[in-house]
Amino acid sequence: MRSIRFSSMILVAMAIIQGVFGGGFLPADLHASSRPGETITLKVEGWTCASCEKDLYKALMRVSGVQSADVSYSRGGAIVVVDRGKVTAGQLIEAIRGASNIFDSYQATVVPNGSLSKKREGSGIF
Repeated sequence: MRSIRFSSMILVAMAIIQGVFGGGFLPADLHASSRPGETITLKVEGWTCASCEKDLYKALMRVSGVQSADVSYSRGGAIVVVDRGKVTAGQLIEAIRGASNIFDSYQATVVPNGSLSKKREGSGIF
């Protein structure tokens, strides 16, 4: 009897976690962000080392509607997933430009085919 009650409790807990009851307990914005977004690929110029990645990542993630950003010095740019129709490439380019500092002046352009696979000169990293 005790094992049946324990098994029932586990099933109920799993159902709650998975959001089976009433469409789930997850916030509405979490459901919205799980929708597939639009991918915008940017080539970035003006950075001097891999530590610039964190500055550019933070700047991109501050743009409302950005779901994720993969910023890579070795590939020379960023792949950004945004809410479809809510973020423009221009907003991302401005965010990157705004992250410039005394040492680096970042400039970005959209990569039309969405590919960033070229190895940066002298980085030694692919």
